[in-house]
Amino acid sequence: MRITIVGAGSVGTHLAKYLSGEHMDIFIIDKDANKLAMLDAEYNLMAVVGDGTAFSTLRQAEVAKCELFIAVTDVAERNVVSCGMAKSMGAKMTVARVDRSDYMERHNQEVMHSMGVDKIIFPEFLISRSIIESLSHSWTRNWYEFNHGEMILVGVRLAGNSSLSGKCLRDLEVPNRFFHVVAIRRNFLTLIPNGNCQLLPNDILYIAASASMQEEVALLTGKKSFDIKHVLITGGDKITEMTLSNAPKSFMFTVVENNVERAQELARNCPNCDVIHGEPSEYDVLEEAGIKRADAFVALANTSEGNILSCLMARDMGVRRTIAEVERQQFLNMAESFNIGAVLNKQMLMANAIFQILIDAGSLSSKCLVLPGAEVVRLEIKKGAKITTALVKDLKIPEEITFAGLIRDGQSELVTGQTLFVPGDHVLVVCLKGALQKAKKLFGF
Repeated sequence: MRITIVGAGSVGTHLAKYLSGEHMDIFIIDKDANKLAMLDAEYNLMAVVGDGTAFSTLRQAEVAKCELFIAVTDVAERNVVSCGMAKSMGAKMTVARVDRSDYMERHNQEVMHSMGVDKIIFPEFLISRSIIESLSHSWTRNWYEFNHGEMILVGVRLAGNSSLSGKCLRDLEVPNRFFHVVAIRRNFLTLIPNGNCQLLPNDILYIAASASMQEEVALLTGKKSFDIKHVLITGGDKITEMTLSNAPKSFMFTVVENNVERAQELARNCPNCDVIHGEPSEYDVLEEAGIKRADAFVALANTSEGNILSCLMARDMGVRRTIAEVERQQFLNMAESFNIGAVLNKQMLMANAIFQILIDAGSLSSKCLVLPGAEVVRLEIKKGAKITTALVKDLKIPEEITFAGLIRDGQSELVTGQTLFVPGDHVLVVCLKGALQKAKKLFGF
């Protein structure tokens, strides 16, 4: 599959990095030759120096042969124009990054389609949606749904008082095993566990289960779901405004914003929330905002390190649920080590959205989402595939790969050692980065 990316900023670079691992033909366009040289040296792709809205540049990138064209520069209008030009030149599917919510309105999307834009991605909307989801699932770090919500994959930090703590997976005494630990994040490394793997306190476990068993998974890992009502947000940008507009009415929001004009604007646009003008890093300001009665704290200020420190302060002040937007990749491990709760990263959310578009388009690429150090893919088993020749427990599966669940005849179920795969099954596969091709071979690709 041939994919063209316009924009070698943080988002474009992140997409190029992950998509190049899919063994696709990746072209990336940007005016900055130095950025492209660094990408070209590190990843398997073709770099084209030029303007994504110039016909000559698009012809040089051979967009007429492009199956997916993604424009993700910082300027929405340029992305729309670039997609329209690529579509008229023969690109099969186009995706534009946008920066305003009116692009998402149905009647405006029809206009976008007429201009040659097939799909849009609004990063701030993706973060806002993740915030609301995180507030709604208070015991998890991450929450993902599959097969229309029937199956979930949750990320949760193992509590020291959990019955799982200190035990090897093969020794767990859980009747009617209703969950599957598919990955472990430990000391900044991601592991695909086997039966001999010991679960340790503070491990981040990625667990697959039926959605109907989420409370049991919470209790098993030493967590307890609790209702969130009062939410304190620092930073009043468009992410905050979208969150306030789209969140359930059961949440009561207070926002701290240090820019007086923006604070006044937010108060006008969102009359149902309390807006306080002040510096969110100051104790007195947070106390005035009611942090001591807050059930959740969401840090959406301008710096990753500031958001991490704010969450640490909130935790010290007794807030049970903290969420931080962390954009700089080098701070993701810091956030993980400090155990600040849920961490949201724009690049990762956009990559997951692109992968979902690939799935919906029927592409051979079947990546569902990106986890720290691992990937989740949905693969359909082909006729004659090696994976159908024996029960799972008798298969020789590479140690970098495990199976979370399967979808058969529209119904989802966990994969166990007694599972016998059949052609046509759709299997959720979790694999370490670099192991995707091994998984595809098992499935007959």
